[in-house]
Amino acid sequence: MLSLQPIIDRIKSARVAGFERDWFRQVAGAAEFAKLAITTALPLPACYVVRAADPAKAVGERRDSVTVAFDVVIAVTNLRTATAGETDDALLRYRAAVYQLLRGWRINDSSTPIALEGGQVIEYTDGDLWWRDRYSLSTEINNYLPAPPAFADVQNTNVNHGANL
Repeated sequence: MLSLQPIIDRIKSARVAGFERDWFRQVAGAAEFAKLAITTALPLPACYVVRAADPAKAVGERRDSVTVAFDVVIAVTNLRTATAGETDDALLRYRAAVYQLLRGWRINDSSTPIALEGGQVIEYTDGDLWWRDRYSLSTEINNYLPAPPAFADVQNTNVNHGANL
Protein backbone atom coordinates (compact mmCIF):
# COMPACT_ATOMS: atom_id res chain seq x y z
CA MET A 1 0.00 0.00 0.00
CA LEU A 2 2.56 2.41 -1.25
CA SER A 3 2.26 4.51 -4.37
CA LEU A 4 4.79 3.79 -7.10
CA GLN A 5 4.20 7.22 -8.65
CA PRO A 6 7.43 8.69 -7.15
CA ILE A 7 9.40 5.98 -8.97
CA ILE A 8 7.61 6.70 -12.25
CA ASP A 9 8.26 10.42 -11.77
CA ARG A 10 11.95 9.84 -10.99
CA ILE A 11 12.48 7.84 -14.18
CA LYS A 12 10.33 10.15 -16.30
CA SER A 13 12.10 13.34 -15.23
CA ALA A 14 15.63 11.92 -15.26
CA ARG A 15 18.36 13.68 -17.20
CA VAL A 16 20.78 10.82 -17.79
CA ALA A 17 24.13 11.43 -19.47
CA GLY A 18 24.29 9.71 -22.84
CA PHE A 19 20.50 9.79 -23.29
CA GLU A 20 20.03 13.46 -24.18
CA ARG A 21 18.09 12.58 -27.35
CA ASP A 22 16.88 9.03 -26.82
CA TRP A 23 15.45 8.72 -23.31
CA PHE A 24 12.19 6.78 -22.94
CA ARG A 25 9.36 8.06 -25.11
CA GLN A 26 6.92 6.82 -22.49
CA VAL A 27 7.34 6.19 -18.77
CA ALA A 28 4.12 5.03 -17.15
CA GLY A 29 2.48 2.65 -14.70
CA ALA A 30 0.41 -0.50 -14.73
CA ALA A 31 -2.70 0.99 -16.36
CA GLU A 32 -0.78 2.12 -19.42
CA PHE A 33 1.11 -1.18 -19.52
CA ALA A 34 -2.20 -3.07 -19.57
CA LYS A 35 -3.40 -1.03 -22.57
CA LEU A 36 -0.47 -2.19 -24.71
CA ALA A 37 -2.36 -5.31 -25.79
CA ILE A 38 -4.64 -3.15 -27.95
CA THR A 39 -1.97 -0.67 -29.09
CA THR A 40 -0.50 -1.04 -32.56
CA ALA A 41 2.04 1.82 -32.55
CA LEU A 42 4.24 1.33 -29.51
CA PRO A 43 6.16 4.39 -28.25
CA LEU A 44 9.57 2.72 -28.05
CA PRO A 45 11.79 2.92 -26.15
CA ALA A 46 9.39 2.73 -23.22
CA CYS A 47 9.46 2.01 -19.51
CA TYR A 48 6.63 0.81 -17.27
CA VAL A 49 6.66 0.51 -13.47
CA VAL A 50 4.34 -2.30 -12.42
CA ARG A 51 3.61 -3.54 -8.90
CA ALA A 52 4.60 -7.18 -8.44
CA ALA A 53 3.89 -7.97 -4.76
CA ASP A 54 3.61 -6.37 -1.35
CA PRO A 55 3.61 -8.98 1.43
CA ALA A 56 3.23 -7.55 4.93
CA LYS A 57 3.74 -8.68 8.50
CA ALA A 58 2.44 -7.11 11.67
CA VAL A 59 5.03 -5.28 13.76
CA GLY A 60 2.72 -3.55 16.22
CA GLU A 61 -0.88 -2.99 17.15
CA ARG A 62 -1.61 -0.89 14.07
CA ARG A 63 1.66 -1.11 12.16
CA ASP A 64 2.82 -3.41 9.40
CA SER A 65 6.15 -3.89 7.69
CA VAL A 66 5.58 -4.12 3.93
CA THR A 67 8.06 -5.28 1.32
CA VAL A 68 7.06 -3.74 -1.99
CA ALA A 69 8.33 -5.53 -5.09
CA PHE A 70 7.88 -3.90 -8.46
CA ASP A 71 8.99 -4.53 -12.00
CA VAL A 72 10.55 -1.98 -14.28
CA VAL A 73 9.58 -3.20 -17.74
CA ILE A 74 11.76 -1.85 -20.52
CA ALA A 75 10.93 -2.20 -24.20
CA VAL A 76 13.27 -1.31 -27.05
CA THR A 77 12.94 -1.71 -30.77
CA ASN A 78 14.49 -4.74 -32.46
CA LEU A 79 14.38 -3.31 -35.98
CA ARG A 80 16.95 -1.68 -38.23
CA THR A 81 19.99 -2.80 -36.28
CA ALA A 82 23.28 -2.31 -38.05
CA THR A 83 25.28 -4.96 -36.21
CA ALA A 84 24.58 -8.17 -34.34
CA GLY A 85 23.95 -7.58 -30.65
CA GLU A 86 23.08 -3.92 -31.10
CA THR A 87 19.56 -4.32 -29.68
CA ASP A 88 20.85 -6.17 -26.63
CA ASP A 89 23.46 -3.45 -26.05
CA ALA A 90 20.75 -0.78 -26.27
CA LEU A 91 18.66 -2.67 -23.73
CA LEU A 92 21.65 -2.93 -21.40
CA ARG A 93 22.21 0.84 -21.62
CA TYR A 94 18.62 1.52 -20.54
CA ARG A 95 18.74 -1.08 -17.78
CA ALA A 96 21.99 0.37 -16.41
CA ALA A 97 20.57 3.90 -16.49
CA VAL A 98 17.42 2.90 -14.58
CA TYR A 99 19.55 0.89 -12.14
CA GLN A 100 21.67 3.99 -11.42
CA LEU A 101 18.50 6.05 -10.84
CA LEU A 102 16.84 3.58 -8.47
CA ARG A 103 19.48 1.54 -6.64
CA GLY A 104 19.95 2.93 -3.14
CA TRP A 105 17.28 5.64 -3.55
CA ARG A 106 14.61 5.91 -0.85
CA ILE A 107 11.03 6.50 -1.95
CA ASN A 108 10.29 8.17 1.42
CA ASP A 109 11.99 8.77 4.76
CA SER A 110 10.71 5.54 6.30
CA SER A 111 11.63 3.18 3.46
CA THR A 112 14.72 1.11 2.96
CA PRO A 113 16.84 1.89 -0.10
CA ILE A 114 15.58 0.35 -3.33
CA ALA A 115 17.43 -2.84 -4.26
CA LEU A 116 17.66 -4.80 -7.50
CA GLU A 117 16.52 -8.42 -7.21
CA GLY A 118 17.29 -9.46 -10.79
CA GLY A 119 15.68 -9.52 -14.18
CA GLN A 120 14.38 -11.68 -16.96
CA VAL A 121 13.20 -11.54 -20.50
CA ILE A 122 9.50 -11.07 -21.10
CA GLU A 123 9.51 -11.40 -24.88
CA TYR A 124 11.79 -11.15 -27.87
CA THR A 125 9.90 -10.47 -31.08
CA ASP A 126 10.84 -9.50 -34.58
CA GLY A 127 9.91 -5.90 -33.79
CA ASP A 128 10.74 -5.30 -30.15
CA LEU A 129 12.46 -6.65 -27.06
CA TRP A 130 10.78 -6.66 -23.62
CA TRP A 131 12.67 -7.08 -20.36
CA ARG A 132 11.75 -6.69 -16.70
CA ASP A 133 13.98 -5.95 -13.75
CA ARG A 134 12.53 -6.56 -10.31
CA TYR A 135 13.28 -4.09 -7.56
CA SER A 136 12.13 -4.01 -3.95
CA LEU A 137 12.01 -1.82 -0.88
CA SER A 138 10.58 -2.14 2.60
CA THR A 139 8.58 0.41 4.54
CA GLU A 140 6.32 0.58 7.54
CA ILE A 141 2.67 1.52 7.25
CA ASN A 142 0.04 2.13 9.89
CA ASN A 143 -3.70 2.41 10.05
CA TYR A 144 -3.91 5.14 12.65
CA LEU A 145 -6.77 7.53 12.01
CA PRO A 146 -5.89 11.20 11.72
CA ALA A 147 -6.23 13.17 14.94
CA PRO A 148 -9.62 14.83 15.40
CA PRO A 149 -9.77 18.63 15.25
CA ALA A 150 -8.85 20.47 18.42
CA PHE A 151 -11.67 21.23 20.90
CA ALA A 152 -12.77 24.83 20.44
CA ASP A 153 -16.02 25.24 22.37
CA VAL A 154 -19.37 23.68 23.17
CA GLN A 155 -21.79 23.71 20.27
CA ASN A 156 -25.39 24.51 21.19
CA THR A 157 -27.64 22.20 19.22
CA ASN A 158 -30.90 23.68 20.53
CA VAL A 159 -31.99 20.28 21.81
CA ASN A 160 -33.91 20.41 25.07
CA HIS A 161 -32.78 17.27 26.88
CA GLY A 162 -34.73 16.52 30.05
CA ALA A 163 -36.65 19.79 30.18
CA ASN A 164 -39.85 18.02 31.17
CA LEU A 165 -38.38 16.12 34.08
